[in-house]
Amino acid sequence: MDTTIAVVRQAVGKVAGVSKTWFEWTMEKDDDFLKTLVVEVSFDTDPNSPGYDRSAIEEIGRVAKDALANTTMVVSYLRIIPA
Repeated sequence: MDTTIAVVRQAVGKVAGVSKTWFEWTMEKDDDFLKTLVVEVSFDTDPNSPGYDRSAIEEIGRVAKDALANTTMVVSYLRIIPA
């Protein structure tokens, strides 16, 4: 296990079609920060495209949720983007 990156990033990074992961931070009006897990994928994210992979998107969500359930880390959003 690579201890230099978050467990959730490690888990999601193993899903087929995932090419890269990172966190982004958004500051809210009340000065709180929200953390977004961004997942870059190698397939098209347009549901009308023949390259779209709904099962991979669902798997990314399931794996992220499972990984976060086993840690104290809080992630406010999951963003999936094409490479």
